[in-house]
Amino acid sequence: MSEDSKPQEPSEEKSSRKIKSPRLRVPRENFTHAKSKASKEKKTSRETGAVVPQVPEANVPHTPTHALASGTRTTGSKSADTKSRGRKTGHNTATGRRWPRVFAGSATAALAVGLVAAGTLFPGNDASAQLDPVAQALPMGDVIANCTGPTRLLSGSAAGADPEFAAASSSSKSQLSALVLSDPEGVLPGSSIDSLDNAATPLTTLATAPQETAPQETAPAASSAPATTLAPVTGVAKGKAAVVANKDISAATALRVQPLNGIAYPAIGSVVVGAKDGDLRGLAAANCQQASNDLWIAGASTTVGRTAVLVLSNSSKSPATVSLELFGKNGPLVAPGGKGLVVAPGTERSVVLSGLASDQELLSVHLKSTGGPVSAVVQQSVLRGLTPGGVDFLAPVQPPALTQTIPGVRVVDPAAASAVTGQPGYSDAGTALEVTVPGIRDVVVEVKAYGASGQVALPNGGVFTAGAGKVTELALAGLPQGSYTLTLNADSAVAATVRLMNSTKPGDAVDLAYAPATQRLGVNHLVTLPGGVSSNFVFTAPTGSASLTLTPVSSSGVLGPQKSVDLKAAMTSVIDPSALLGDGVAGVLISASGAPVFGTQLLGAKDSADIAVLPIVGSSADSQSLAITVKN
Repeated sequence: MSEDSKPQEPSEEKSSRKIKSPRLRVPRENFTHAKSKASKEKKTSRETGAVVPQVPEANVPHTPTHALASGTRTTGSKSADTKSRGRKTGHNTATGRRWPRVFAGSATAALAVGLVAAGTLFPGNDASAQLDPVAQALPMGDVIANCTGPTRLLSGSAAGADPEFAAASSSSKSQLSALVLSDPEGVLPGSSIDSLDNAATPLTTLATAPQETAPQETAPAASSAPATTLAPVTGVAKGKAAVVANKDISAATALRVQPLNGIAYPAIGSVVVGAKDGDLRGLAAANCQQASNDLWIAGASTTVGRTAVLVLSNSSKSPATVSLELFGKNGPLVAPGGKGLVVAPGTERSVVLSGLASDQELLSVHLKSTGGPVSAVVQQSVLRGLTPGGVDFLAPVQPPALTQTIPGVRVVDPAAASAVTGQPGYSDAGTALEVTVPGIRDVVVEVKAYGASGQVALPNGGVFTAGAGKVTELALAGLPQGSYTLTLNADSAVAATVRLMNSTKPGDAVDLAYAPATQRLGVNHLVTLPGGVSSNFVFTAPTGSASLTLTPVSSSGVLGPQKSVDLKAAMTSVIDPSALLGDGVAGVLISASGAPVFGTQLLGAKDSADIAVLPIVGSSADSQSLAITVKN
């Protein structure tokens, strides 16, 4: 294009004016003509197989849209009638000079539409064709789950980050149990319990890594290998497990499991801490936890006599910078000290939540980290005067969602519960649901409770309103004694947990525990059966009938014959693993089929108020593959 034929740009002075461009009125027949012409060209190209040549955008003259349609006008000159229309409508001649710039954009847009249409006619030219998602095998590294250490008593009035701790009770016992499943041929992946520090020193070896085999051309599906571990016909297990049972620990550790031929096999670790005296008297338990960059923890309290210590663990090679969002009974809490908390690689860091948000009866924490991922638990304890009120590890709950399911809600006899909560300072010693709303509007929540005989009515039909940005409590004292599963349906996302209480008689020490919302069960969930405490499984299929298979794992790693359990719809079943599977069982492999099943593990002790909850967590193989949408 010559210099003379280029459209003239308005001067800087005139182009800076705010001038309203006239509306473009394009005759309908021009579009009809263009559409008919394009249709004929399309038909001709299909019949002849000819490819319509494409004109480079740089060579396209600046032409108004209606000119492209009719082919009768260009912007090289302005007609007299154009000028006349400009004068009649009160526009000056600068408007006419702005048209080439306006029309240039229209021409480019029209050309872009044409190119997209061409890409539709000729798939080979389409740069945005979307293919169906394909499951891609992810490269697997070591799977590391951080295991919390013993409960620790704060020294003096420590508050904020990096507090000091006093010596533990002489009666306190902290033990770690772990299971790692083999492949279908009985080959165990390399696995160990390491110190949680920069050295990552192996403290106990579960299994030595086998010699590497030749890589396969096609990686097997994530769940295919573990799912074939059990023989479907005879019920006799082919595989085995590596077991560490009731190992005494004095600090935080990490369970490390290496992949086997590119597959991460199920593994689980749990820590149980019990004390018969001292301010931290009671039972606390937590599963070893894979690190994450986004976690929610509910159930904390920082009122007088209540201590909440957030413990952050980083077993990665990168530093983690953690920021906390706090939600209380009256709304979101501003806590500048909860921003930019650095957790160095191979370390753990403790934060006393009362230093960030004091005198909070109900407190939930949303944790986000950048850099390395972290695991997190809150050590929650209660001291009423000189009487211990219980201790527990608050594990992360499911992230906020429209529906939540909480299994393992154990309710004591209402009369006994009333006698305890009626004492001065014991108002928070009852069983209650805590719902956190992270959003900016109030949420209507419907709660249903499923017991051994089916659904049980709740006051007001189980419907209540949870405030925006707040933690709202719903007392469950009206439920008869028994074990329940709660389902929540909300019109906006919520997070949830249930505070449990157990006691022997008024005036004696009580213990507390928290049952978090959990995920639906699938196949091959490993569960430890810690020694020195009783264990019971609580399962519910709220929407329909389902089936469970439970395979015992002995202390020597032998997988015994599996047992089947049928679950009736909307009924909660409590299973004693010792009665079903026999003595000497160190763990259980659980699989569910049919309607969605939710379950958890309740721990306790005979003739004691001790109570704790170990949720049934997902398998390490759950994240083996990822569906990826590919664009050509």
